[in-house]
Amino acid sequence: MTTPDPGDQVYLGSTLVNMHWWGVVSDLDTPAMMTASMEAHGTDGAITLDALVGPTGPPGDDAAIVKMQYQSYIDDPGDLPTNLLDNNTDIGKAWWIGQNVYVWSGTDWMIRQMGTVGPVGPVPNVQPSLQLVEDPDPTQIVISGTASNPGWTFQINQEEIRGPQGVTGPLRAASDYDNSVAPGEGEAIVWNGTHYAPSGYDPTAIKAYSVPEAGFSSFTGITTRQQIAAFALPPQNFDWKPLVWGHIRAIGIEADADPLILGCEVRLESAAAGTLIGRGFGNSSTWTTIVPHFSTPTSTSDAITPENTTGVVPAYHSGTEGTVYCSLFNDGLAGAYVFDKKNAQLVIMVIPV
Repeated sequence: MTTPDPGDQVYLGSTLVNMHWWGVVSDLDTPAMMTASMEAHGTDGAITLDALVGPTGPPGDDAAIVKMQYQSYIDDPGDLPTNLLDNNTDIGKAWWIGQNVYVWSGTDWMIRQMGTVGPVGPVPNVQPSLQLVEDPDPTQIVISGTASNPGWTFQINQEEIRGPQGVTGPLRAASDYDNSVAPGEGEAIVWNGTHYAPSGYDPTAIKAYSVPEAGFSSFTGITTRQQIAAFALPPQNFDWKPLVWGHIRAIGIEADADPLILGCEVRLESAAAGTLIGRGFGNSSTWTTIVPHFSTPTSTSDAITPENTTGVVPAYHSGTEGTVYCSLFNDGLAGAYVFDKKNAQLVIMVIPV
């Protein structure tokens, strides 16, 4: 047998005792700190410690039974999170799915029933509609949509419900007719943009506009092309094409000192790159006569017809789509221009297409 060293614990025996505990009330300002007494007699023993009792504190918040995740859209237990931990943050998190609540215990899910399914309530938002068909077999109701927002389409044989043809109502009683002013003799019914209304003129008739002398700008300088007028025609309520006539007077000298007989061109939408709609060729009188002209030396087949899109200005146009530009133009070398706007004139015809 090994001899124990000083300080070793040596088992002596065991005694079954009943322990009795008492708390010793002490002054809170001068507690007894670590004070205890113990008594044992036979199988009975007692340990006495200080019982420190402080004042009653403020009431705390009720602890949640579970941490219900009310903002969650999980509707299938198979979609429950798999990354929850065994800590105070995650333990107690719960998801209400169907009639059960799934509560995370820290290691697995606890499932608790929340009640029984009640009777199905009434459908709140039925959207019926009627469809006339030639020969349904049989007359039927076609259901679409969802249970909460169903659509019911009643397919009815039109011959079964159609009544006799009525008398044609007066035009002035139509919902899309403006009857604020009574029509006059000989007036036509036309569309004014919002309603049909009587009108004393044909809105698609040919219209004429002129650019007066004051609409031109005199010019003196050296160039091959110089804008001398621009005229914005007002928007029309129909598609149209312009036809132009006019005359100007201009003289000049080319860079090689030869006399220069200047011409003129008229374009739509842009002074330099727009559609050519008019041309005037100079002559010895120095007066240039402008006539409708649509082809160019590089595009000799350009022409207008009632059906094509050449030179078309759309109804209710915007920007410069309906602006006509008149420019001095020289097919040869650059030269010195002298243009006096006196007696210059341009006439533009608006032709509906």
